[in-house]
Amino acid sequence: MAIGTKKVQRKNARATYAAGAAAVTITALALSAAPAVQAAPAMAPAALTVGSYKPSASTTGVPAGTVLKPYNTSGADLIITTDGTVLNGLDIYGDIKVRAKNVVIKNSRLHGGKAIPKANTGVVDANSAAVVNLVVQDSTIVPDKPSYYRDGIVGHDYTARRNHIQGTNDGLGIFNRPGGPVTANVTAEANYIHGLTYWSYDPAHSDGTHNDGIQVQGGQNIRIAGNNVVANSTPGAGSAPSPRGTHAGTGIMLQQNVAKLANVVVDMNWVDDGQSSINIDNGKYSNITVTLSNNKLGRNQFDFGSGSKYPVRVVSRAASTVAGLTTSNHWADTQGLLVEGKTGGIRYNY
Repeated sequence: MAIGTKKVQRKNARATYAAGAAAVTITALALSAAPAVQAAPAMAPAALTVGSYKPSASTTGVPAGTVLKPYNTSGADLIITTDGTVLNGLDIYGDIKVRAKNVVIKNSRLHGGKAIPKANTGVVDANSAAVVNLVVQDSTIVPDKPSYYRDGIVGHDYTARRNHIQGTNDGLGIFNRPGGPVTANVTAEANYIHGLTYWSYDPAHSDGTHNDGIQVQGGQNIRIAGNNVVANSTPGAGSAPSPRGTHAGTGIMLQQNVAKLANVVVDMNWVDDGQSSINIDNGKYSNITVTLSNNKLGRNQFDFGSGSKYPVRVVSRAASTVAGLTTSNHWADTQGLLVEGKTGGIRYNY
């Protein structure tokens, strides 16, 4: 897509599907492997302060030394309907459909479904009205069957913490439930998101997939803090190469497709690559208000010609209120403040 054009919301973005195998419904409250065997790192990632370190493969995903137990190896949809279910230390196959409160998925390897989804979903799908306080942490989310319909975690009312997400269409999808409360209630912190999968064919976009590390489409109460988001991509099996090379869409996309944003804070992240690293778009609403603070921006964005790059792109100057934009965001290499201008790191469409 041309940077700054409005990203079309995917049709049926919140639909679920049934895989070829019959869906599996979890009724047990807890499913855990044997106690994890842990290596002894200098400091466990959970003990580190969010934003004080740059997440990587060594500080995210399944903790080193964890012994995983294979689960749901048929690859059928895994439907969770029991409040308080805990999935811990498992090698989980199948797309996970959460339809309950206080579900925890941790210390696990998530493979996703073995079939191509029939509509947009995630390896973890939190779109149900029944979802409250989902936690996905310390897990590796890499789909065995990448698809333009398969994101990492998508929906509302969830916390994603210290996950390693790779090979998905988008890494995280965040929005309030259409027809439901205006709140999204999502926290994403200390995740490592990179290596998304590009598809030259995408039913929603004529120019191929618009892969984003984190795409926010609407809602209130959203905190994105201390993540490392690298918006690069590689073509999926059978796909033509991307016309933008290894650059994906956007590292962190803040766009009002579903609802207006409110109480949205993007703080202390490392963001690089893509057609832009951070994109702020009022979308179909007259104005947008977000906080962008203490982020560290790389310089490896797509070059639109003659060095024209967009680390931080704001679509409309008049429609956008961005707290912290020019006072607290820095270049990752020099620590210098971002300023407006072609080489300054901050640019406006108009």
